[in-house]
Formats: sequence, C-alpha cells, structure tokens
Amino acid sequence: MSYTGLLHGALIFGSVFFMANLGAMIDLVLHPDIPYFDEEHVIAGGIAGLLTAVLVGALLLYVRRLKEALKKVRKLSGMLPICASCKKIRDDNGYWSGVESYITDHSEAVFTSGVCPECEKKMYAELEKVKPAKR
Repeated sequence: MSYTGLLHGALIFGSVFFMANLGAMIDLVLHPDIPYFDEEHVIAGGIAGLLTAVLVGALLLYVRRLKEALKKVRKLSGMLPICASCKKIRDDNGYWSGVESYITDHSEAVFTSGVCPECEKKMYAELEKVKPAKR
C-alpha cells in the first residue's frame, strides 16, 4: 500500500471516528455530568459511524471509477492540418498520414470498410466497361 493510500485510510478512519462520536463529544462539553460512553451514545455513535463509513466508501468507489474512466478518454481537439488534395493529416512531428491512420492512432475509434452509393455507381460502371461481352 502506498503512502497516499495510508494517508487516505487514516483520514477516513479519523472522519468516521469523529462523526461517530460527535454527539457524545458535544454532550461532554455541554453536559459534563452525563457519562461519555453510556449505552445511548454508543448505539447512536455506532449507527452514525456505520452510515458515514458506507457513504465515504461509496464516494471513494465513485471517484476511483471516474478516474479510471478519465484515463480511457482520448479526445481529438483543435485544428487538424489536412491536405486539400489527398486528405492526409499532418501530425505534430510534421509527418503525413491517412485520415484512418491518424484517427486510429489518436482516438479509440476503429474503422470498418464500406462503399458509399456514389462510389458504388462509379465502381460498377467501370466494372461493366471491362466486363467481357456475353456470347
């Protein structure tokens, strides 16, 4: 366990202990004649401590999940220098790469292949030209 983990554990334990005994400490200051560890304060303090521990645990779990999700986020932003002719993109080092390569390298996106209707017409029109005539 790291030093930070130990520090967090100590802070959580201290917070839970403080919250669990807050009512008893206030009573001790305001009413010194009431015993500090009587049955009523132990039960109320235990319930408050348990509730605090559950809430702090849930909060820490939520924060850990958010940090893990943030590590996974990769976002493209800013201006992308793109060639007006071939549509390659220039990276920060001055190298040019295809749009698919650049986006795959800089995001979590994965490309699949397909043909749009306009290109399909062009492709099949060219295929019809080179197709041998039927006998």
